[in-house]
Amino acid sequence: MLRATLKGMAARKARLALTSLAVVLGSAFIAASLVLTASIQATVDDLNTDAYAGVDVLVEPVEPETRADRMVRDGVTGQTLAAIEDTEGVAEVSTTVTWMVNAIGDNGKVVGGFSPTMAVNWGDESTSRELREGRAPEADGEVAVSAKFAADAGLGLGETVTAYSMTSDKTAYEIVGVYGYPGGRDSLWGGTELAFTTAEAQRLVFDGQDAYSTVAVKGEAGVGDRELLAAVEHAIGAEATALTWDEYYADATAETAEITDVVGYFLLGFGLIAVFVSVFLIANTFTIVIAGRLGEIAMMRAIGAARSQVVRSVLAEAFLLGTVAAVAGAVVGIAGGAGLTSAVSRFALDTASVSVAIPPTAILAALAVGIGVTVLSALVPAVRASKIPPVEAMREAAKADKPITATTVTGVLVTLAGVAVIALGLTENLGSDRNDLIGTAAGAGLVFIGVTLLTAWLSKPLVALLGRVWAWSFAGQLGRRNASRNPRRTAVTAAAIMIGVTLVTTTATLLTSVKASIQEAYEDTVKAELFVTGPVTAALAPSFDASLMDDIRAVDGVAAAVEVYYDPVDIDGTEQRAYATSDLTGGIELYGGKFLEGQPDSLAADEMIVNESAADQLGVAVGDTVAATFSRGTEAHEFTIVALLEDNETTDGWYVDPAYAAEFYTTKPTSALVDVADGADVDAVGTAVDDILADEPEVSVQNHDEFVAQTTVFYDFAIIAIQLLLGLAMIVAVIGVVNTLILSVLERTRELGMLRAIGMTRGQTVRMITVESVTIALFGAVLGVTVGLALGWAVQTALAESGVNVFAVPTALIAAYLGAAVLVGLVAAIAPAVRASKVDILGAIAYE
Repeated sequence: MLRATLKGMAARKARLALTSLAVVLGSAFIAASLVLTASIQATVDDLNTDAYAGVDVLVEPVEPETRADRMVRDGVTGQTLAAIEDTEGVAEVSTTVTWMVNAIGDNGKVVGGFSPTMAVNWGDESTSRELREGRAPEADGEVAVSAKFAADAGLGLGETVTAYSMTSDKTAYEIVGVYGYPGGRDSLWGGTELAFTTAEAQRLVFDGQDAYSTVAVKGEAGVGDRELLAAVEHAIGAEATALTWDEYYADATAETAEITDVVGYFLLGFGLIAVFVSVFLIANTFTIVIAGRLGEIAMMRAIGAARSQVVRSVLAEAFLLGTVAAVAGAVVGIAGGAGLTSAVSRFALDTASVSVAIPPTAILAALAVGIGVTVLSALVPAVRASKIPPVEAMREAAKADKPITATTVTGVLVTLAGVAVIALGLTENLGSDRNDLIGTAAGAGLVFIGVTLLTAWLSKPLVALLGRVWAWSFAGQLGRRNASRNPRRTAVTAAAIMIGVTLVTTTATLLTSVKASIQEAYEDTVKAELFVTGPVTAALAPSFDASLMDDIRAVDGVAAAVEVYYDPVDIDGTEQRAYATSDLTGGIELYGGKFLEGQPDSLAADEMIVNESAADQLGVAVGDTVAATFSRGTEAHEFTIVALLEDNETTDGWYVDPAYAAEFYTTKPTSALVDVADGADVDAVGTAVDDILADEPEVSVQNHDEFVAQTTVFYDFAIIAIQLLLGLAMIVAVIGVVNTLILSVLERTRELGMLRAIGMTRGQTVRMITVESVTIALFGAVLGVTVGLALGWAVQTALAESGVNVFAVPTALIAAYLGAAVLVGLVAAIAPAVRASKVDILGAIAYE
């Protein structure tokens, strides 16, 4: 039986090659995900090893407890530094002063985005810096810049750059040096950097205080790091924290591991989707191949082969196929993971030094997935083939498909169960908001599974309906009928396409609905036409000079303009959002806010306004008092709540007198709204306001559409990323269509010969196969779009109370998906159609 199996595989090399390609892709994606994750972590670990090389103990400020504390830097004081230097066993001490700053490029705007510009003192030993041009800064008016900053800012040696922090004024610095990092890197982690004298860095970071971000300590010869740590801890007391270099390295590694693990799991999830899709392809291939070998299997049974031998024969074929494909997939995945690591390291980490790590789990997972999926996919066709009696198998009638009644009934029951669970979730009958959301998501999953099981039952009517588009020609009618003649086979082939289209349609629908909800919220609530704000990608909160508000209000066509200050505040021990504005009622009105209780025109120094849900969170009401500590405040202030606001995303928060803005993290306004007078030209007013803000590099003027587009840009990126990653599943689906059609052509060789014999031309044969392919692909896409829209609606409805209250259909994307399905059908039909058109007529008629 083994020899027969091997000979049979050798005779079907072309058929099995496409099937193995799907396994290769799935296994490769799994291996690549694991290799990429491990390699990025190894590369980052190597970079972390270079930080503070040769240092034994690091001293840092006490770990901040709130976001406000993290944004406002507290440092290791000069007194603590002196105590460390006087500690017995300390041989050498160096200091680091660093935090985010704004720097203006040659275009007049702030340099940077997701990765901020960091200020650092040139004596910092956290990493090595290599001068490429010029020299180190020696005076407070001088700066050395990283090579990436020079490139991004469009500035170079001898030119002037303006930089400032949240507490300092804009200051011009002469660029006296340009530097890079070991390994030929232009940046650290893709960010930009400015190196100042220690005194100037302290002015920018700590408002001129004698303080340091980190103190690095090297011990004398013979002093162990634990012994040195104990001595340093005794010297610093509770004013700072100390840790050994090994502990610092472990913490840094753990932080990056959390990020790389998330990326790895994300990629792994899409790889598993592709593997799941390949199950349909493999099962369909073995079903068709076995159907074509029924005579051979019957002959084996007739000469004494047992049912178990038939099953083992088929599973042996699947095992061999899966092993070869999985090994190839593992090799391809490892190579791909290494290549991706190199690309990510170069563009995201900005390093040419790459550490490729090949974890055993990558190889084992690729082999397990490839072999396991192939064998399990072949199990049902193998068992089904073994159950056919030898005499019956020798008859042509034995090749008829099994009834789909059981699958259809199961699909109906699963779909109804999913609909019922969704209904319970949407009607809030599952006990809590969390349970309602989880139940809705679970119900959506059941509906997805149920519809997948119903694909065979749905294929006949839907394929017949879709095929009518091509029914105007003889070849088109035959292609349509061929697509619907075998519902089980068509369903399995189309299901591979349906799965990918369903997932991407659901995601696109949900994200489009989120965007539409945000847009509607601003259109319905915010009464201003123009926004003064900065990019959402800014690492530091954008701000501008408050004195410019008078100039903006004086612009012809401006009816009102209100500035807003923002701060992450500590209120009764919880992190909250604090706001202040010089025009309280005007600001709340422009933002669409409504008072529920009380309505003061302004606030006294000890008064505060809050929205309803924030008050409920802390269990307070009008008349109650709370204690608030602002980011730059040194003590808590007691406030009395004098009014409640209706919940509204644009106005939710705690409002105080603008005098407290001096204690906010950002002491200047972070945004402003401009209400344009009726009949005035919005664009002209926007241009005039933009001219006023010409010297404010952090902000610009945007209309409603521009502001919403900027706010929702992350959702656009998410849709693109998910579509690209699901593209792998679609490639597997294309292979499935090609494989099914090729096997179908081989199975219908005699039929094709008869059609050619009675007058069908080669062109008609090609059109017939093409219509069949496009119809199957379009059926899977239409079904996927329909299910995806339904599931997207269910999830959106469940999230309505969370603010996603608009259901939006991504029309353009859906049209693109359907168009892609037609293209998939056309591409998939090329090889089978050419093969069918070249069938030898006499040989085909005699074909067995």
